[in-house]
Amino acid sequence: MSSYPRPLYLLFLLSCLFGMDNDRLSIIPEYDYNGVTILFSGQRDSTNIGKLLSVTVPANTDSVFRIITSDNKNIIFKPINLISRNGHDWIDIPPQIGRYSFIIKTRSFVGLDRRNFNYNMIFSFFIRNLFLEIQQPLGSHNFVHSESDATVESDQHGIRSYTIKLDQIPANEPHSIWIEYDNPRGITSLELLSEMMSMSPKDEKEFEPVKNIIRYKLYIWEPLIALVVVTIIITIIMVLLKEKIKAKACLNCAVLLKETHKFCPSCGKKV
Repeated sequence: MSSYPRPLYLLFLLSCLFGMDNDRLSIIPEYDYNGVTILFSGQRDSTNIGKLLSVTVPANTDSVFRIITSDNKNIIFKPINLISRNGHDWIDIPPQIGRYSFIIKTRSFVGLDRRNFNYNMIFSFFIRNLFLEIQQPLGSHNFVHSESDATVESDQHGIRSYTIKLDQIPANEPHSIWIEYDNPRGITSLELLSEMMSMSPKDEKEFEPVKNIIRYKLYIWEPLIALVVVTIIITIIMVLLKEKIKAKACLNCAVLLKETHKFCPSCGKKV
């Protein structure tokens, strides 16, 4: 699946990749295809000038592109080769590159089984700050991930992003990132967004009568239920009052008695 990112997706990527002073890693599953896209960008600090820098990629990586901006501000996606070393595949960042931006694409998920993504992230250099973002696919269910302390935000379309700042990541120390979720339709976020945006006013009107019928039935039954409840309460109160009145009336002449009366004030019968 070695192909360049789509123009529509590119607009989404650029907001994440450029203008950041710290390293940033965004993990975006099933946005424009049924695999995982990883965006990694950063800038070499003074301690790493003139050094070869490396970062691992997921085991199921399909292709990697370096994002380059030309002198006339054109954006170029340059395919790069991975280097196998110490049981991992690595991206090597040459010493002459100061600012770096990469797009990593994994192989697509197969079928509709539960999605599992694992990334054993290792840097060959010390990372002072890394902003990690994990995006939840729009049509996913039962979504869980490794970063339990991340904060969650949602955009206007309902796409959730989990972000966390990782500080002081030592060189050559693994950090495991994983994602699990269900995608019962096998659909991408971009396809689902297209469905939502293509819904015509006619389609929206077709749903309105159904909603009105449901609400109309609720308005009929709610007062009936309330009336039954009120009737039961009133009946209970009347029975209790009747029993109370009987208990304070003279059994001989039915004159009401006070609690202090030992004899009926009317007929003189002992209470």
